[in-house]
Amino acid sequence: MSKIYKFAVAVALAGLIMPATSFAAAAKTFTGTVIGINGSQIIFSTVSAAKYAADAGNAQLTRKNGAIMQFLEILIGDKVQVTGTLWADNSISAAAIKDMSLYAHSGTFTGKITAINTADSSFVIESKTFGRQTIHTNNFTSFSTNGANSGFSDLQLGYTAAVKGVWDRSSANVVASAVNASFRMIAIYFTGSLSAKNGLALTVVGNGNVIYGVDVSKISVLNKNGKPITLNQYNLGDVLRVWGKHISGMVAVVATEVKDNDITK
Repeated sequence: MSKIYKFAVAVALAGLIMPATSFAAAAKTFTGTVIGINGSQIIFSTVSAAKYAADAGNAQLTRKNGAIMQFLEILIGDKVQVTGTLWADNSISAAAIKDMSLYAHSGTFTGKITAINTADSSFVIESKTFGRQTIHTNNFTSFSTNGANSGFSDLQLGYTAAVKGVWDRSSANVVASAVNASFRMIAIYFTGSLSAKNGLALTVVGNGNVIYGVDVSKISVLNKNGKPITLNQYNLGDVLRVWGKHISGMVAVVATEVKDNDITK
């Protein structure tokens, strides 16, 4: 057997044993949208509708700005830039993957607090410009309320919050660096039926079946004629006239005066 023939047979056998590597070329860069994640593979599609499966096991993973990221941060729908070796089956041994959708934006958002989650130190604001936003806080977040230093526990529903923070893919989730909360108490007057007493707090059902929580800790309660009486003399079902202050749109009232229309003596 000639040396040339032996060499040709060896090349052919190598192609059968390692068919994928025989099609391998130099490292290339591909850009596309993530359409699936399978184990350590990222399946993405390019603008020409070509689909590739990039193995990220040995790849350097970075955000758009070059900061290191974790594989779990990559989500379906993200724009990615993949550099690696392409094989005949459209798989890629990735050397580097950059998530072009994952980078920090800075912004300031203002809205009314509509929900508070103490379990993970987050709250929700309704912004006229951005809609519903979840604000995440941590040990590095600074708080103030009406200009005074405060904390997460001082936030209340109905407060207006001006939030400075960063977000990645969507401003619907913001990590706050600073939260400046503010509120303005406005006067309120209503008449309603006493439905519950709990210490120095009253529950009063007003017009339209609006249920108010009334704090009477700072006043003396009165009878119909304005004479001070004890709270024990108030009975469930009594008609009360309540003057006080509250945050606009909220049903928690700090009473400045409460009269019981059913008690005249």
